[in-house]
Amino acid sequence: MEQEQKKEWSTQMEAARLGIVTDQMKIVAKKENRSVEELLPLIAEGKVVIPANHRHTCLDPNGIGSMLKTKINVNLGVSRDCKDYNVEMQKVLSAVNLGAEAIMDLSSHGNTQPFR
Repeated sequence: MEQEQKKEWSTQMEAARLGIVTDQMKIVAKKENRSVEELLPLIAEGKVVIPANHRHTCLDPNGIGSMLKTKINVNLGVSRDCKDYNVEMQKVLSAVNLGAEAIMDLSSHGNTQPFR
């Protein structure tokens, strides 16, 4: 298996298909008590995803999919009908305090930067 070579791939799936083990894959393997050798084919086949690419450098990688632990995902966001930023920020804080692995901003209206 090759070590991480960022110029050859953009997604974790692309890296796995090239046989490249990324730092994110190593972290997920450790968190899931699995070997990288077990995860690599699952990632290559799309049975496991690691939402991490070159543009997302400030994240704690988690694996989602077959043979992995269940994750908590929180969806939030402002819209034309629900514009209360304070309520949405409280959701963010609650999600972090409760240990959510992922927070998805589905805002469709107004200033979304406070959540991101």
